[in-house]
Parts: sequence; C-alpha cells; structure tokens
Amino acid sequence: MSSLNTSEKRSIALFESAPIPEAVLSLAVPTIITQLINIIYNFADTWFVGRTGNAAMVAALSVCMPVYILLTAVANLFGIGGASVISRALGRKDPRYARKAFAFCFYGGLAAAVLYSVIIALLRRRLILSIGGDQSSYPYIYDYMFWTMIVGAVPTVGNVLCGHLVRSVGAAREAGFGMSMGGVLNIILDPLFMFVILPPGHEVTGAAVATCLSNTAAFVYFLIYIYRHRDHQVLTLSPSDFTLGEGIPSGVVSIGVPAALATSMAMLSNIVANSLVSEYGSAAVAGMGVAKKINMLAFNTTMGLTQGVLPLLGYNFGAGNFRRLKESIAFTGAVGLLFNLLCTLMFRSFAPGLVSFFIAEEASVSFGSAFLRVIALATPLASICYLTNTVFQASGRRISSFLLSILRKGCMDIPLMLLFKTLMGMYGIVWATPCAEIGSLLVAAVLIRLMIRDIRENRI
Repeated sequence: MSSLNTSEKRSIALFESAPIPEAVLSLAVPTIITQLINIIYNFADTWFVGRTGNAAMVAALSVCMPVYILLTAVANLFGIGGASVISRALGRKDPRYARKAFAFCFYGGLAAAVLYSVIIALLRRRLILSIGGDQSSYPYIYDYMFWTMIVGAVPTVGNVLCGHLVRSVGAAREAGFGMSMGGVLNIILDPLFMFVILPPGHEVTGAAVATCLSNTAAFVYFLIYIYRHRDHQVLTLSPSDFTLGEGIPSGVVSIGVPAALATSMAMLSNIVANSLVSEYGSAAVAGMGVAKKINMLAFNTTMGLTQGVLPLLGYNFGAGNFRRLKESIAFTGAVGLLFNLLCTLMFRSFAPGLVSFFIAEEASVSFGSAFLRVIALATPLASICYLTNTVFQASGRRISSFLLSILRKGCMDIPLMLLFKTLMGMYGIVWATPCAEIGSLLVAAVLIRLMIRDIRENRI
C-alpha cells in the first residue's frame, strides 16, 4: 500500500490542484444525481400508490417516511463523521489513520443498523400510533415498516454508509453509481411488485419490498467494489483494521452525531407536523406528505451538492490550504443559492399542477398546494445553512455543527409549529419552516465568523 495507484493519484490531484469549478462539480455532480434519483424513487412510491385513490395508503407512506429516514441518520452518523475524519487524515498525508477510520465506520454503522431493526421490531405497534397512524392507515404502515426497517435496515444503512465512505477518498463517480443503482432498481421494481406480483390492496407492501431489494442490491455492489479495491490505501473490509483506539471513535462520533441529529431532528419535525396536521384528516396529511416530497427536489439537491464537496473541504482543511478551502466554499455557495432560488419560483408558481401529479384527490391537492407555497420560501435560506454545516463537519468544528443541527430543526421549528398553530390554525404549522430557517441563518452567520477568527488566530 506504499505506492499510489492511478485512481488514488487522480483523487489527490482533484483535491489539491484541479480548478475549483472542476473539483467541486466532479465531486458534487455524482452525488446530486444520486439524490435526484432517490427523489424520483420516493416520488415513484407516492405516485404509484396515489393512482389507487386511497388517501390512507398515501398517508401511510408520509407517516412512515420520517421513521424510515432515521436509518439515514444512522448512516450519516458513521458516514459523514467518517468522511470528515478520513478526508482530513488524507490531507495530513496519514492514510493509515484513514484506513482505520474507514473500518471503524463500516462495522460500527452495520452494528447500529442491526440494533435499529431490533428496536423497531419490538416497538412497532406503539410507534405507529405515536407518529400519526390511524385506523385506516395502520395496516399499511405496519407492512411498510416490516420490509424497510426490520428486514431492510442493514442494506439501507450499508448502501448510504458506503456511499459516504467511498466518496471520502475521491471516488465520487463510483459512490454515485452504487447509490443511483439502488434508486433505479426501486423505480423498476415498484410497479412490478405493486401491480403484478402482489394482489390489489397490497400496493404499499409492494413498494416496501421493492425498496428493500433495491437497497440490498446497492449494498452488495459496494461490498464487491471495496473488496476488489482492497489494495487501496484506505478502502478495507478487513476486521483487523477495526479499532476503538487512536481517538477514531470520538473523532467520528463527534462529527457524526450532529450529522445524525440534523437528519433525526428533521424527521422529528416531520413527525410533529404530521401529528398536528392529522387532526384535519388523511387528506391534509397526504397533502403535507406530497408537498414535502416535492420540496425534496431543492433540499436533497443541496444536500447532494454539500455532501459531495465535504471531502474536498476536509482534505484542504487538513492540509492547511485555507485559500483553496475558501474558494471552494464560495463557488459551492453560489451554485446552491442560485438553484434554490429557481426552485422557490417554480414551486410557488406551479404548486397545484405539481401536487396533482402525485394525487388527484381534490382536498389533498388543495392542502398540498397551500403547504408547498409556504415551504418553498425556506429553500434558499436552507441552502446556506446546509453549506455552513458542511464546512463545520469538514473542519471538525463539532460544537458549531451540533448547535446548528439542533437549532435549525427541532429547537426552533417545533416550538414555532405549536405557537403558529395556536395563532393561525393549520397553515401556521408550515409557516414555522421558513421562520426557523431565518433564525438558523443568523446563528450560522455568527458561528462561521467565529471559525474565521480562530483560523486567523491559528487556534485551529
């Protein structure tokens, strides 16, 4: 492992010397494509189920989504935390440490997935009732949880986790291919299981089985890829590389926990929103779910952009190349902000048509259109907050990342939901989202100024 292979040399050149636009886009575009494909397959689930005209089925997918995405939080804990540690170690020219971190994250993430599946299996009945399930949607939620969160927990976490870890060494295209493959398979398998293999009335179960199988296929791809590149300085499946020493667990967890919290708190926010909106019936819950899925186009693309550049930022922070770090941040921020402004304009202008594409039921379209127009106002602000948090993750600013993660979702928007619902009724629930983003942006500005001060004073 002392000599670098061609792919490793190419990755180092991308991190160190490639023009900033080329470096950012080379790393971010595959990740963005992955996010877009994942959005499409999430859309596909809702679109296919929406063709049944059964609001309870659509509501079941909306209610399940926050709990399912908590698996992403598990993957982000070890994946984003690991990517930060690995990229900074590579910037310091310490591939041995990066390899040990890779092994810890891989095995730690899979162990956490097994634990999650056991918890869901034991608490599934109570959980369904606590997250907004009702008598009509209960059986659909029950089946969806079984296939995606009990049987499918390990491949779901493994797919996302390996994508982060493989991307951290500069293999963005390979990571993007693996994660995208899962999304494409899901789109293909959805109608097959929903309308051909399983009988009518089992469309939600069909969507869940398709998700489970597609994630399994993507995880197997990553296992094969890592095994075939086991001569790489960092990539490894060897248990002998696993360690709980050298500060690796604390380094990964200190960055990974805020990343997991960001996902978890966002899902907690969705659970609270669904619970509050459920008072107004399944049509309102379905409308909320569709509006949030549409807005995923903006949010997830921004996530893809920022997650894609994390290794670039971490590498240059570890190498002490702050000029390249600053230029990378500026270019990424400009691209993200412009895209999100365009999304806001599109969502507000064409809300009814976008919502009705997924569900034709009149009341759900009315609710969803109103919700989407409000939520869309938050997207440009969120793009700046996402990037700021990625900078903190890449540079190891654990406290700043933690504060921004819990403030943006959970500590700000949930109290605002409760307050605005009291003051404004149902539509006050969604107005909490843009208001919370404004508060988060102010906090992010303060935290980034503190980071710049510490860099100038050589405190980090």
